[in-house]
Amino acid sequence: SDTGINVGYAIMYESVRTVTSIYPETVLLDMAAGSITRFLSSDNHNLKYAGITGLSAIVKDHPRYAAEHQMAVIDCLEDPDETLKRRTLDLLYTMINPVNVE
Repeated sequence: SDTGINVGYAIMYESVRTVTSIYPETVLLDMAAGSITRFLSSDNHNLKYAGITGLSAIVKDHPRYAAEHQMAVIDCLEDPDETLKRRTLDLLYTMINPVNVE
């Protein structure tokens, strides 16, 4: 794997964590939620796990960002990694609401 790419993902992940831990700024949250897509669409299990973890941090306080990633999160359930599946189920549980349960 390319070290430069991994460093880029690490910086992006830490940026998402920082944005979710500071005073909510809509523009920053939009950018953080958008960057999560890159993690979730990766073939790398570790990046998907980081994406699920990052999205969990966002959705915990700002649930409106869950809907745009719902199908990508559900796709993570098909991953062979059991840890990723468990973390995905935890996230899906927090994402459930009366509108998307059907």
